[in-house]
Amino acid sequence: MEGCEIIYFSLKRYIFWFFLAAFPVCLIPANAAEFELKGITVSNPHLVVFGKNAKSGAGYLVISNKNSDPVILKKVTADFGNAMLHKTDVDKKGVAKMKHLKSIAVPGNGLLKLEPGRTHIMFVNISIEFDESSKYPVTLFFEEQGSLDVDLKLKSAKKSQKVHKHKHGHGHSHKHDH
Repeated sequence: MEGCEIIYFSLKRYIFWFFLAAFPVCLIPANAAEFELKGITVSNPHLVVFGKNAKSGAGYLVISNKNSDPVILKKVTADFGNAMLHKTDVDKKGVAKMKHLKSIAVPGNGLLKLEPGRTHIMFVNISIEFDESSKYPVTLFFEEQGSLDVDLKLKSAKKSQKVHKHKHGHGHSHKHDH
């Protein structure tokens, strides 16, 4: 009987380690899309807006560059509104200011995260009503690599809501959510 107990214990330990190793795979979202172009991979593309009739929103994603040289993201376009590259800087008083960027460099053999409170895609003059079951296509234009079409998935603003003040380049200051 003692041999059966050892086999049972070994089997339990094997099953434990198998599930422990496999569990992180279960944490990867089912809708985690990746888009590729000449050594560039775009992952986790999503869009945050505040209300289905929002007139502005922000796009976030991760750009991985497997090339040895940096790649330059020059421009983003979208059919549903005007897209601009922005960087958020926070001053000593805690006031966030968005700065329009003409381009963004993704380091060679590195990555760049476009995320809340940092570099992101700002969408303004939005002309559609959003819903979480749709995909929202944008085109990323990379210097020398060409263009890459990416589908943004709407992510609930409530999940990533943060209120802060910031100034747009036109001198107006107001509070809104990101």
